[in-house]
This record gives sequence, structure tokens and C-alpha cells, in this order.
Amino acid sequence: MNYISNTIINQNKIIILLFIMMESLLFSQQLPHNLSQDEKNRLNEIGINRTITDPPDSILYAPAEFDSVAGILFAWESYTTLLTQLIKEVAENDTAWVVVDNQSEQNSVYNTLNNDNVNMDHVVFELVPTNSVWMRDYGPWWIYEPNNRRAIIDLIYNRPRPQDDSFPELFAESFGVNYYGLELIEAGGNMLLDGKGAVIISDVIFDASQGFDPDLTQDQLNQYFLDYYGVHKVIITPHLINDGTGHIDMFVKIINDTTIIVGEYENQSSGYPGNYEICNQVANQLANETNGEGRPFNIIRMPMPPYNNGITYTYVNSLMVNNKILVPIYGFTDSFANDSDVLSQYEQIIPGSEAIGFDCNQIISANGAIHCIAMKVPAMKEMISCNNNIGDVNLDQKINIFDILHLVDIATGIIEPELCSMEAGDINIDNQITIIDVIELVFLVMDL
Repeated sequence: MNYISNTIINQNKIIILLFIMMESLLFSQQLPHNLSQDEKNRLNEIGINRTITDPPDSILYAPAEFDSVAGILFAWESYTTLLTQLIKEVAENDTAWVVVDNQSEQNSVYNTLNNDNVNMDHVVFELVPTNSVWMRDYGPWWIYEPNNRRAIIDLIYNRPRPQDDSFPELFAESFGVNYYGLELIEAGGNMLLDGKGAVIISDVIFDASQGFDPDLTQDQLNQYFLDYYGVHKVIITPHLINDGTGHIDMFVKIINDTTIIVGEYENQSSGYPGNYEICNQVANQLANETNGEGRPFNIIRMPMPPYNNGITYTYVNSLMVNNKILVPIYGFTDSFANDSDVLSQYEQIIPGSEAIGFDCNQIISANGAIHCIAMKVPAMKEMISCNNNIGDVNLDQKINIFDILHLVDIATGIIEPELCSMEAGDINIDNQITIIDVIELVFLVMDL
């Protein structure tokens, strides 16, 4: 990892904690998914006191939506009946991390969950104050670093909600993983990773009225994703109109590295004006796209319930938790958008999975559903054990001129190295391969 002043980071953490202590509990309880009227007047506060770091030195990959997870993060702020149901389902087999503001709230939440027969052995509490329930948008993103180490990537949340925005850094410290903060203003619900080097986002990321950076360019966006996520392909789609956020996860979902669900309205009048056409346009766009490895996407359409009373209903805003899919349902039984049919469709699309419906009539009025209030914690992968000696770059249990030539190819980018070759070639142990390592290996070979 590149050197960053510990003093500056510690000062920033102190500022963050002081700011958190100043926030009132009333402010945190009922913030909507969209910008509140008050927040629209405070867009200049977005990103205040955020820690920005250099990018990771080396990225194995950024896990996808469908990859295996250790568990799910939730913030206990509002919609607690739904949260209790989701936590209970997750905690059956995996870990539910529940973020609470203080010890008193933890005690209360523990009793609530325990009284509902939640498996408390699989519940982990995190005492970090937050502003809102929308964990997907401000929660930690993840990468795997060399030797399958998990690390957190932290975007600037496009809301003036400092407690939410500071959460990933504080969680990284608690969780004991590396933390990387970047200057990109984005919402997690507006990002879908394919695990193969591509990301799908909507063009709302360029909309200053939604709290995004009005000066962001396409080139800057591409570079941020490459540097911090190892993602080399950024696919930008139109966003839905008048759905509250414009986030991609309201109508698009990556099921595996070549399969994408796109919402579909029955006709022009069933969606907010223009959204019928937008869903079809995005489906056609993605059908002509490829994933990060160049393989074409297969598009599956999923019904979107009719727009009604200012609410954009969606079945697509679901959550994949290993072999389960937690799906928002609303009691709809009509011939086109039908709760039961959608649950069956999910199980057909993802063989061996169990689709479970949760009543989201209350939360959808705040412009979000299940995916919006949950953030994954990726599964811990087996560490790779490298038994070769420093300098044995080509892994033949000898150290000679062939290792020098191999290291030159790595340093100049001619070949993509194996992890153990990287460890053997990092002669000066700075977590990167440069010409300095080549020079030191030359001296090492000469001394043998």
C-alpha cells in the first residue's frame, strides 16, 4: 500500500467521530431514499471530512452481486418490521451485521430480534451511528487484494449525511481490513458489478440535482473504477424517470456474469411516462453489450408492476444471499405483474435457489426496497500459501537469470503474474513490482 500519513488519517477519524457525536438522533430516523427538501439546500456538505486515500496497489477482483457472501449489513434506522424479517432470514445460515447507534439501542434491538426467534448466534452488532436505513447506497464496497484478502472501497455518498458517509471507514477499522477512499460521488444502488471487470451504472451519476458531481467526466469515471475496483469497462444506461433516485438497481439486476434481468412494463400507460420506453431501450442496449471478458449478455425481462400514486413498484430490487433470493412483493395478483409468478421466475432463472417474498408496500413509498437497505459482506476465500523463496520468480525452485527475465516481463506488463510470482519478485517487499526489484534481483543472482 502506498504511504499515507497516519497523522492525517487519525485527525480525520477524530473529526468524523466528533461530527457524529454532534448529529441528533431525530435527524437519523426517517430520512427518505431521495434527497429531502432540506438536503437539497445543503448539497455543498456532501463529502465533508471524508478520508481520501491512494488506490490499492494490486486488485485481484471486485466481487459481483451474485458472488457468495459471508453475510449482509443492515442499519437499524427505520422500517424495522421489514428489517427484522430480513435479518431473521439471513441469520438462518449466514451472518447478519446490524448497525446500531449506541449500546441502549443494541439492547433494544437484541430483544426485538430474540423475541422473534432470530438465530442470535449469527447476529453481529456494530455500534456506529448512522443517519438512514439505505445501507446499499453508503455502505462499504469490496475488493479482494493479493492472497484473497478482503478490503473496503468507499465512495462519497451523494447525500449530505455525514454519519452514513463515514460508516465504511469506521467499519473497515472494526472489521480489520484495508480501507481505500476515493473522490467519486456515487450511490451504491447505482452500481452493478459483473465480477469480470465490468460495471453497469445509470447516467444519473452526472445529475448535479441528485447530489452528484456536475464536473465529473467520462474519462474520470473510467479511471476511478479502474484504479479502485480493477474494473476496465463502464456501461452507462439511461435512468428511470421520477422513481426518486434514478438508481440502476430499481430495474436492472445482474444474475450471473452473462445474465441480466431488466424490468418490463406491460404497456406505455402502466409506467410513469417514458419509463416503458426506457426499460425497453436499456434491455436492447445491454443485449448488445458484453461483460468484462467480452462475452455477450443474455437479457431476461421481469414484469414491473404499474406505477401508482407516485410510486415506482419493482420486483427487480431483490437481494441475493448465497442460495436465497429475497424479493420485494406487494400483494399484486394481476395477469402481468404477479407476486407468485415473479417468485417462480426467480427460481427458474437461478436453479437451486429459493425465492422468498417480503411485503415492501411501506418502504417502496420511500423509493426503495430490499436491495436498497442491504449491503453484502463477501465470503472469506482460502489464503494461497506460497512456499517459494524470494527471487524464485518463475517458481522452478532455482534462482538464476531466468528469474530476472521473468521479473522484467512482469515489471513491464508483458505478462500477468501469478500471485506466488508476485510475492517472489517483490524483492524490496513494498507490495509492488518495479524496476527496483529487477535491479535487486540482479544483485541477488550475482551473489549466489
